[in-house]
Amino acid sequence: MAKADEELGVEEGVTVERIETAPEGDTEIIEDTTLPEIMLNHVQEHGDEVALRWKRYGVWEEYDWGEYYDRVRHITLGLETFGFEEDDILFTIGYNRPHQLWAWLASQILGGMAAPNYEDTLPEGIGDQLELLSPKVAYAEDQEMVDKLLQVADRSPSLEAIIYRDEKGMFRYDDTAVPVISYDEVEQRGKDRAEANEVSTPEFEERIRNLDPQSPAMLPPTSGTTGMPKRVKLSHFNFVNLANAAIEIDPLPEGSDYFSYLPMAWIGEQMILMAAAFLGGWTANFPEEPETESEDLREIGPEIIFSSPGTYESWVAEIKAQIENTSWLKRKFYEKAMDIGQRYAEYVSGDKRDEEPPASLRLKHWLGYWTVYRPILDKVGLKRAKNVYTGGGPLGEEHFQYYHALGVPLKQIWGQSEVCGFVTMHRDDDIQVDTVGEVFPNVTVGITPEGELLVSGPVVTSGYYNQPEKTEEALEGDWLHTDDFGAITEDGHVKVFDRMDDVLELEDGSAIAPISVETKLKFNPYIKEALVVGDGRESLSAILNIRFDNVAEWADQRDIQYAGYQDLTQKEPVLELIRGVVGETNEELDEHKIERFVVLFKEFDADDGEMTRTGKIRREIVTNRYQDLIDGVYAGEETVEMDVTITYQDGRESVEHGEMEVVDVPMDEEAMVSGGGVDG
Repeated sequence: MAKADEELGVEEGVTVERIETAPEGDTEIIEDTTLPEIMLNHVQEHGDEVALRWKRYGVWEEYDWGEYYDRVRHITLGLETFGFEEDDILFTIGYNRPHQLWAWLASQILGGMAAPNYEDTLPEGIGDQLELLSPKVAYAEDQEMVDKLLQVADRSPSLEAIIYRDEKGMFRYDDTAVPVISYDEVEQRGKDRAEANEVSTPEFEERIRNLDPQSPAMLPPTSGTTGMPKRVKLSHFNFVNLANAAIEIDPLPEGSDYFSYLPMAWIGEQMILMAAAFLGGWTANFPEEPETESEDLREIGPEIIFSSPGTYESWVAEIKAQIENTSWLKRKFYEKAMDIGQRYAEYVSGDKRDEEPPASLRLKHWLGYWTVYRPILDKVGLKRAKNVYTGGGPLGEEHFQYYHALGVPLKQIWGQSEVCGFVTMHRDDDIQVDTVGEVFPNVTVGITPEGELLVSGPVVTSGYYNQPEKTEEALEGDWLHTDDFGAITEDGHVKVFDRMDDVLELEDGSAIAPISVETKLKFNPYIKEALVVGDGRESLSAILNIRFDNVAEWADQRDIQYAGYQDLTQKEPVLELIRGVVGETNEELDEHKIERFVVLFKEFDADDGEMTRTGKIRREIVTNRYQDLIDGVYAGEETVEMDVTITYQDGRESVEHGEMEVVDVPMDEEAMVSGGGVDG
C-alpha cells in the first residue's frame, strides 16, 4: 500500500502526491552479477540442457548452453580483432536471429555495449543514430541492411567494419568505404584464436567474472513518439534485478519455451531474451524467416508470450474475420461459447472479480474451452501459453476481456525503455481490466499533483547516451519522469490514461484521453488504426485506417468492385460499414462521442514518420501533417482533398493524391445501429 503521507512531498524539485510499492514487498537486490556471467553459470551447472532453438530449412536446430557459450566466445574473440574494447558500441540491425543476440553478449564481454535498431529503419534514421552513437562495428542481417548502412556510413568515421549474417547477394562488396565481412568469417577468426590459445578458457572466464555489473550493457532506443529516438543506458544491474523481480512474481520451470519474434530493438524483447530467459533458464526459440513467424509460433506453442497490443489486436481481428466467414452453425457455436466466456471473464478480471464464478458457469467454460476456445488458441499459437503479457502501449479493455473469455491468463505490463521495460504487472489473483497492475518489487511509483507518473528504483536508467540535456529533463533526484498521465487506485493498482502531452481538452474544458477511444474502435475487426482528434473543438472526430484484408473479404462477399486500397476506402458500402462501427463505439462512450470521421486513403506508416517502429501513432506529427484534413472535417465539408508524400523502405518518395468523404455519425440510437456494424 501507499507509504505514509509524511514520507511524501517535495524531493529535489519534484512534488510527489502519493507513492506506491510492491504489494508483496521487495526482493533481495543482486549487486554482483552480469548477464554473461549468468550464461557462464548455466554452462557450468547444466551445459547439456537446451538453451536455444533456431528453425532452418524447416527443421528446428537445438543449441545447448555449452554450444551457446561457444558461439558467444568465438564471436567475442572475432569482434576483438577489429579493436573493439571497453566503452565501444556495436550497432546492430536485423531480424530475430540468435546471431544478433550472441553479438550483443560479445560486445558486453569486451566491456562495450550493443545498440539495436529496428530492421525497417530508413537510411536517414540509421544515419542519425550513427552520428549519435559513433559505433566501432556494425552488425547487419542481410544485403538490404548492409546497403542502408553503406549509404550513410560517412556519418560515422569511427565505423571500422560491417558484419553481415545472410550470405545471399553478398558479392562485389570488396571495395567499400567500410570493410564488409561475413559473420562466419568473424566467428572463424575467434575460433582460430581460441584453438591457438591466444585467450585461454580460464582467461576468458575471468574476463566474464570481472565485468562491472554497473557498466552499460545495452543502448535500446526509445519509441521516438516526439522525434528522433534517444538511446537509453541500461546496465547489467538494471536487467538482472528487473528479471529477478519478474520471475519472483511469475515463476516458470527451467526449459519453458519463449518465442522471439518481436523486434529485437524493443526493450521488452531484450529483457526477456537476455535477462529473464537467463535467470529462469528458459529456452529461446527463433523463427526461420519473418514470413514464417506465425507458422513457427504455432509449432512451438510457447509457455511464455509477450506481445505488443497491435499483435493481440490483429489476432482478435483475424479470429473475428474467420468467424464471420464460417458456416452458420459454427458461428452460432462460437457466439454461444463467447457469451459464456464473457460472463466468466467478469469473475476473472471484470466487475465480479471478488466473487467465485458459479459451478455451472465454470463447467460451461471448461466445456467451451475444449470445444471452441482451444482450437482457436491453437491456430494463433497460444494453446500452451501460461505467462501471457502485453506491453509497449495500452491494450483496450474489450481486447483484454476477449482473451480472458478464451481462458488466456493475459496480464498488462506497463513500462518504457528508461526503466528496462517493466514497472507494473498484474498478479494472478488480482487482474483488473482497467489498470496496468501493481508495482514490481524494489520499484517505487509516484504521482505528481498534475497526474504524471514517476518511477524510482534499480530498474531506472542512469541517463541517455551522449544527450546530457535530455537526461537532465528526464531525471530529478531518484525520480524518472515518465510523461505518462495516470492514477493510483486505493488498492495500489496503477492506471495509465495517455501521454501527458496527448490528452485532449475540448472547448468546454473536458479532458479526454484519446487512446481510450481509439482502442475501443480497434476492437472491431475492420479498423486497424484510429486517430481521435478534437483538442479545442466542440466534439470528437476520427481519422481511421481500415484493416484491408478483412474489409476486402467483406467487400468480395458482397460483389463490391474496387481497384485497390485507396479505392476501397471510399466505397459507399464500406463507409456505411465503418459508420456502423463508429456508431457502436459511441454507444460505449459516455458524454463525448465521435460525430464525424474520414477513412484515410493510405495507412499510417512508420516509413512516413507517422508511427513509431513499435506501432504507436506519433500523435503530434500526424496531427500536424493532416491539419488541413482535420480543419475540413470541423468546417463541415462533405469531401476533403489532399496530397501526401509517401516514403518507401529504400528512401524513395512519391506524392499521392486522395479525395476523402467526410462521414457524419447519427447521434440517435436507431440510426447508429442501422449503419451495419460488424454484421453489416
